[in-house]
Amino acid sequence: MKRMFVVSAAVVMLAFASAASAATSSGTLTVTGTVESSVSLTVESAGGTTSGTGTAAATSDLGNISKYGSAPTGFTLARGASNWTISSTVGVQVDKANLTSTDYTLTAQLGSAPASGVTWKLNGSTLSDSSATTLTSTGTYGSTGSYSWDIVVADSAAAAAIDNTINFTATSN
Repeated sequence: MKRMFVVSAAVVMLAFASAASAATSSGTLTVTGTVESSVSLTVESAGGTTSGTGTAAATSDLGNISKYGSAPTGFTLARGASNWTISSTVGVQVDKANLTSTDYTLTAQLGSAPASGVTWKLNGSTLSDSSATTLTSTGTYGSTGSYSWDIVVADSAAAAAIDNTINFTATSN
């Protein structure tokens, strides 16, 4: 029995010694952040030889165009008495996250003044570089809206590049 007491005392002393010699430290990490609502706009389709669809920065190459030539890929060509028009569509998709808005407003504006004698239109509205044109005020998130796209060239326009950029802006309602 005495032996059992000595062994028990030794075990207790070893356990106490091991607990007494363990070093500990603690710390905290405070995390702060705010979830922001967001929208994403992508160009899904356009006439011409288009690259970058599915992104916010697509490019459409029309190649060389003329009144009496062939329409660019994905366009139709209509010849008028004093001008000609190439027509296609542009597909734009807007998605949302962490937002209670049920729809959005989509506007378009040219990046620079159009070449003299050239008119750019979306959904029948003439685009300019000085103010945005509303394409829809009730766009549906998550679906691709299709907008008619016309470039009207006067017969009096100079034979030159008509390069420009259409800047789309989606604003949640």
